[in-house]
Amino acid sequence: MTDLERLQRKQNQVFIVVCINFAFFMVLFSGLGYVTWQSAMLIDRLQGDLVKAEETVAELRSRVQEIDTDEIVERLVSTATTQVSDSISTVIQGMDLTAPVRQVSAQLSTTQEMIEEAGAAIQGIHETVRGLDSGDLAEQVSYHMLKGLGDGFQEAAEARRPASQPDS
Repeated sequence: MTDLERLQRKQNQVFIVVCINFAFFMVLFSGLGYVTWQSAMLIDRLQGDLVKAEETVAELRSRVQEIDTDEIVERLVSTATTQVSDSISTVIQGMDLTAPVRQVSAQLSTTQEMIEEAGAAIQGIHETVRGLDSGDLAEQVSYHMLKGLGDGFQEAAEARRPASQPDS
């Protein structure tokens, strides 16, 4: 009978060990299921973020293509004209008729130098802006925006790499 009791205790111990192992496997597999579910959710979010980024880049690209360089230059000229007009008005209003002609001449030459510098700057800006191709600029912007979003979007950026962009 002692052997029978010992055998029954061993069976009970084995049963308890099997139940404990079963519980551990249940915890392990439920943990793996949770991790898998979280991974799927993360992938869905990343795909949504990629779609949003592509939409933003497309919108930015269309805005860059709509840039009118002539309008920019016209605004620069208008602003410079206003500043020069204000400067001349200030000089004329501050002019004292009793002041020596040299003093008035110095103030007017300063204004003339400012006008010449503004004209040269506007001319340089106009030449630079005229050389811009809005389509090429839009391609560069979209490439660098997607590339800057991180390694997860590297493939999307490379797919949209403009032909003029060298490998980096």
